[in-house]
Amino acid sequence: MKILHVLLTRLAIPPKDYGGTERVIWALAVAQRQMGHEVRFLTKANPNNNPDVQLYDKSKSIAEQIDDWPDVVHFHWPYDGELHKPYICTEHSNAEKAQEYPINTVFLSSKHAENHGATCYVHNGLYWADYSEPNLDNPKDYVHFLAKAAWRVKNLQGTIDIAKQAGKRLEVIGGKRFNLSRNPYFYLSPNIGFNGMVGGVAKDNLIKNSKGLIFPVLWHEPFGLAIIESMYLGCPVFASPFGSLPDIISHDGLGVLSDSYSELAEAVKQVDKYDRRVCHEHAKTHFGHEAMGRAYQKCYERVIAGETLNPTRPKSTGNVKALLEMKP
Repeated sequence: MKILHVLLTRLAIPPKDYGGTERVIWALAVAQRQMGHEVRFLTKANPNNNPDVQLYDKSKSIAEQIDDWPDVVHFHWPYDGELHKPYICTEHSNAEKAQEYPINTVFLSSKHAENHGATCYVHNGLYWADYSEPNLDNPKDYVHFLAKAAWRVKNLQGTIDIAKQAGKRLEVIGGKRFNLSRNPYFYLSPNIGFNGMVGGVAKDNLIKNSKGLIFPVLWHEPFGLAIIESMYLGCPVFASPFGSLPDIISHDGLGVLSDSYSELAEAVKQVDKYDRRVCHEHAKTHFGHEAMGRAYQKCYERVIAGETLNPTRPKSTGNVKALLEMKP
């Protein structure tokens, strides 16, 4: 099968440091090539000089730029135009307003699909060979936050409160000690370390030496790469039960889900009871690139056969990014 991924990004494929969606698409492409498929990309830039990348031409329509080469086209946003090839769309985020989606839209978790009036979803996966080996026996005495700290939905303040109640040092991955722009904050506590926006080995080392991830998000998380990255590197997860979290933290050996800050703090106090190998093996098995590749293969086969992925056009009825509430 010949597969064209369309992602109008300026980041590299594969990404060098950041780029969550780009990292997922690269993992998917690796799986598809291992399955014997041919894969190309249509993007806005090609900083890696990847020979399989076609540059997007803004003077032409998307349809004009897709020739007869692909058997299926995979858009990574809700493309809703005419096309002479079978195609699917993956929605990687949440709707901010009421809107309709193409009928062959794929979402990232069961709740993500439900919130958009759909039934079709495929869990994200990552190419674990790009990550460090986990530290399964001797983590250091801290827990971590992994997200863009300035994003209110990621709930840095709630994470800090949980760590403080649990008596744990917190390492923040994804922000500096102060932020004066979006969602301003400033924390002086010596029990909180701020590591900025780090990627690669530096990020891996911070995660794999942590005892656990605190993730009390205040929205319906579409998926959450931070969760599976942390689990792969050996960390149990202590999080709110919103969005994709019940799909990922699917049994008690992987962590605790609660909409109560105090319950999460009590769970973090008992972080040492979790078997880090269980977390690692679960992420490796269920959220690797191969599992994702197999799931998308079924989607491609259905649309090539003329089937639809959802019974009707998905439709969000409001702002899925609206803040949700936690209890004390």
